[in-house]
Amino acid sequence: MSLNQYAAERRLRIFDELRAGRSPSEGSFDEAVLREARAKGQPQMGSTTYAPDAILFEFIYPNPTGAPILLEVRLDPPERIVFMPVPSWVVESIWQGEISGSAHFESDAYAMLETFRQSLEPDRNSEQFEARPAIGRG
Repeated sequence: MSLNQYAAERRLRIFDELRAGRSPSEGSFDEAVLREARAKGQPQMGSTTYAPDAILFEFIYPNPTGAPILLEVRLDPPERIVFMPVPSWVVESIWQGEISGSAHFESDAYAMLETFRQSLEPDRNSEQFEARPAIGRG
């Protein structure tokens, strides 16, 4: 099962539990926020974000008299989550929405693959989850 399938299944299950007035059956969340949110009405699905060691679901409880209440449910994934950045050789050849790749000497291609492999290591990969500016075309 892919990460997206796993997260979608869990998110929908938790959403159904919240709509039925139950607490999430898995994950961690702030009980006080949930109590306050329940007084405001029914939840809406918010965003899903990932960290190397967590799946974070946001559920929004609209509040007609103020800011909405956000309930975050944090799940521990069954394995480490990695962010797979677009390799530089692909970014350089995106044109009008098409991603085609580019030609390189074999030795350079192996060096690029090694750099990409290193980007999956825990220390370097955790940096990929942080907000970063868009890559400009040079």
